[in-house]
Amino acid sequence: MIVAGAVSAVPSVSFAQDEVIGLEEITVTARKRAESLQDVALSVTAISAQLDNAAVKSLQDVNNYAPNVNFDFGPASANGAVISIRGISHQDPDKSMEAPVGVILDGVFMGTTAGQLMDSFDLERIEVLRGPQGTLYGKNTTGGALNVVRSKPTKELGSKIQVNMGDFGLLETKAVVNTPLSEIGGLKLSVNKVQSDGYIKNTTTGKDAGGKDSLQLGAAVAFDVSENFDILLSYDRIDDDSERGAFANFNADDSLACLVSVGGLVIPGIVNIPADPTNPPLGSGCMSLDQGSDEDHVSTNGPNEGAIQNDLIALTMNWAVGDWQLTSVTAHQDREEEYDYEWDSSAVSLLNVKGGHEYTQFSQELRINGQFNEDVNLTAGVYYFESDARQHQVSYDMWYYIFADVPGLNALPHGDISANLDGFVTSEASAVFASMDWALTDDLSLNLGGRYTWEEKTFEGGAGGWDSQLFGANIIPPGPTRKLKDDWKEFSPKVALQYNISDDVMTFASFAKGFKSGGFFARTQNVEAIASFDPEYVDTFEVGMKSEWMDNRVRFNATAFMTDYTDKQEEILVPAEGGQVNTIVRNAGDVEISGLELEMQAAITSELSFYMMAGLLDAEYKEFFADVDGEVFPGEGSIPTDNTYLSLRNTPDTTIGAGFDYYRQTTLGEFSINYSYRWSDEYESEFFNDPRGHVDAMGMHNASVNLTIDENYRVSLYGRNLTDERYARLVKIGGLSQMGMYNPPRTYGVQFTAEF
Repeated sequence: MIVAGAVSAVPSVSFAQDEVIGLEEITVTARKRAESLQDVALSVTAISAQLDNAAVKSLQDVNNYAPNVNFDFGPASANGAVISIRGISHQDPDKSMEAPVGVILDGVFMGTTAGQLMDSFDLERIEVLRGPQGTLYGKNTTGGALNVVRSKPTKELGSKIQVNMGDFGLLETKAVVNTPLSEIGGLKLSVNKVQSDGYIKNTTTGKDAGGKDSLQLGAAVAFDVSENFDILLSYDRIDDDSERGAFANFNADDSLACLVSVGGLVIPGIVNIPADPTNPPLGSGCMSLDQGSDEDHVSTNGPNEGAIQNDLIALTMNWAVGDWQLTSVTAHQDREEEYDYEWDSSAVSLLNVKGGHEYTQFSQELRINGQFNEDVNLTAGVYYFESDARQHQVSYDMWYYIFADVPGLNALPHGDISANLDGFVTSEASAVFASMDWALTDDLSLNLGGRYTWEEKTFEGGAGGWDSQLFGANIIPPGPTRKLKDDWKEFSPKVALQYNISDDVMTFASFAKGFKSGGFFARTQNVEAIASFDPEYVDTFEVGMKSEWMDNRVRFNATAFMTDYTDKQEEILVPAEGGQVNTIVRNAGDVEISGLELEMQAAITSELSFYMMAGLLDAEYKEFFADVDGEVFPGEGSIPTDNTYLSLRNTPDTTIGAGFDYYRQTTLGEFSINYSYRWSDEYESEFFNDPRGHVDAMGMHNASVNLTIDENYRVSLYGRNLTDERYARLVKIGGLSQMGMYNPPRTYGVQFTAEF
């Protein structure tokens, strides 16, 4: 079902002498305790039964149901996501950067964007929390949070098996099996295997590109040890050998990738760019001339390969002591990634990068929830988090062109020189938090919350050396290792007033502060220039209403908000000395964001339900004076500029969604149709608002037609992006090359589901 942001898939219906039609109540844990969503003074959308729709495939589909949310794929990331809530987003997938929208899986905060584009299978509920969530969820939730809840062991014998076949060679095989272990325990096993050829064709190799090949295995054990104590232990393993996307040629005519494909550019004493000695087709490095690259094709010399191994183990324990419950959530994650990218996005041999990441995180939360008395409820706790990330990468080919004027090095053949880059970052944070609800009267209540966070981060790394295949390692020795450390202390308060106008209408007003961590950006050759960037801060005011009408057949919720965003972090690729490029992080200054969110659901009949949502945003830089273009000319140093004219990335001014669920009993079984539509205004995907990264306004239609037989077997035909809307997300590697990654085209499939 979907409520407070989408309609209940099956309204609660009672068949007595008189039929009663109404929307079902949804219970959420957005505030780390079970509550009715309509009673929470918080802007939140909950999605549950809709996750079983055949046309819903991943967390990205929350776009269809939640206003002012733009959940997109991350170009060249390890199944990573670019999530924007209320105009607050993050783009770079590097492990040394953290996103402003938190993803919490079964109570565990995920410290990296990698892997956030989760499959919707075996998910019980997704709660989309908009606005700062610092009090209960901590740092890095300035934009909001996605609280993802998976199904728990049922302690009964049962299974769910699903096979999905679609175009572009898609084959998904998924299963969940539950079995009792005793009268008080149960085991859940799950498997999710996904394979596809990819929806892009490589015109250079003649092969499909962007294919998927992943396997996820899971096991969870739950025991009710006593009436007052229960435990849940889960383990998940992911092996993902999927390609890391397919890069279309977006190289500008003045990019190095383009110039080397048209014979180079030599002006004695000024510039010396040799031609690509591998003799690619003339002009193949230029977007304007490459006939082998478009929204359905790429022209690179090979696939972008990757391999991921991810292990996550989590233990949740609950003790009930009188009117209080003590909860412990302990988790550990190990993640290893390898990759091989062709960043020149064309048939030239300019920029190939191989490398890997090793990431680990550990977290521990202890919290207590209960009633002081009839009027006061308290949730309080302590939290600890630590992570470390190590990366190593080797870049090839471009040094042949960059060292063209360096005596000795310019005599080495193409592909001989490679550069190394290594970095190691750590993060350690601890916090105490509390949230109190005080019923001042029968209809008026006050929420007071706060979180105090201590955080320390370190960086260790040095300028990598250059190796030669002919002359061995370190023909240019590595630079000295730098060790850096910084720490921050922040308080994140929240206050909210909630007033019940009637049994069916509630209003609220709130103020909340949040912050996103400072740190060190580790993926750069210019290690000498590395310095810590500061945290970013958000202050948000909200007023809202939650209401039910027509005997609970219609639900309407609305929220208006205003956000003051200071020291906003922006990660930017800029040119550097010697023709290189580096990523820098700038605290951008001040941003003001205001908006409105409307959500409506209705049970039209016992067979038909309907939802609508709309989000309006007004987001703009109020002050942004910083050096964002790097060292365009050698020796120019840092020159701050006024950049307030830029539009924020990933921030459409308007999002609109609508859909319906129709169910009808037939002689063959239950026939149903699920339909959803989302329209998004135009927005920018690239920091400098490059026109190549502009995403036009468009509407996306998804639908499925289903037949359920004997309540256990379901056959579904589905289609996604039915009008075949296409757009690309742009990544610019300075003046070296630029690439675009397109969204999937229109796709169809058939899905078989059996539940026992």
